[in-house]
Amino acid sequence: MAPFFALKYAPPAMTKTTPKGNYPNAAPKEQSYGSIVVVSSVASTYGGCWGPCFTMSSHAALGVVKAGVATLKGTGVRINCISPGQIDVGVSLQNFDMRGMSAQLPPSSLQSTETQKNTIGLERSGLPTEVARVAGFLASGFSSYVTGSNIVCDGGASVMNPLTVPI
Repeated sequence: MAPFFALKYAPPAMTKTTPKGNYPNAAPKEQSYGSIVVVSSVASTYGGCWGPCFTMSSHAALGVVKAGVATLKGTGVRINCISPGQIDVGVSLQNFDMRGMSAQLPPSSLQSTETQKNTIGLERSGLPTEVARVAGFLASGFSSYVTGSNIVCDGGASVMNPLTVPI
């Protein structure tokens, strides 16, 4: 739902211009522009070890991005998606009580270094700061001609083993 609401409510705010001197601390903005960055998952393009609910919501987020390009046409606002793969956020699934959730969470074996070396091109899981750099690029003016894209940030895992891509 968040990507849909971002597409619905953010563009009107982003298209407003503020001539110099209108607001005390506002930077002058002569033309309308903006960037919406949706963070989904590699499950947005693949099935695999995730449950159907997570895969469906990831597909829906990417669908909002693809449909949003036509909706935002002519506004100067861009919309893109980041699909991270396995990111080390410091939470271990080892010995995690998965009663009732085994179909929704990936197997804890995907966090082992041996599995990462076999399934990820860079042989390690990514870091949150690496995904943040991609978001910074998409939000900046350096990506001014990029819209409707899905940037997969998974260390090459989707190329190495596309059928069972770990998150």
